[in-house]
Amino acid sequence: MANTDVVIRDEMGLRIPSVSKVTVNSSDSVTFTVEDDANTSLYFSPETASILSPKPGARVELAFGQTLIYSFTTPGNGSYGVITQAPEDPVPESFDFGSASVPPSLVIQPGQGTNFPGPRNSPQG
Repeated sequence: MANTDVVIRDEMGLRIPSVSKVTVNSSDSVTFTVEDDANTSLYFSPETASILSPKPGARVELAFGQTLIYSFTTPGNGSYGVITQAPEDPVPESFDFGSASVPPSLVIQPGQGTNFPGPRNSPQG
């Protein structure tokens, strides 16, 4: 039984995972943690939640110092993934993790975010 560690960091308001894809093998696991100041909301598609134990909710909060561990159950032929976003960002409207792959994989995708720092000064014209 293999485990993959995924550490999420803050990069200009986006939540960037250290690993973008994990091969899904029954009984293997994935562990999520965050760097300091990178609290994150994880959004699992319903198809993804169906192959994880324990089964996550639609939105899972992850704060610095916490650890989330999920084991994979037997995958089907689906497309699996999770979106990582800052807690204050809006809920993703849809999931697009590409087509199903062989072997199946869990795509860990940063959300689009909304909190990009803009210019500090207005342009002079």
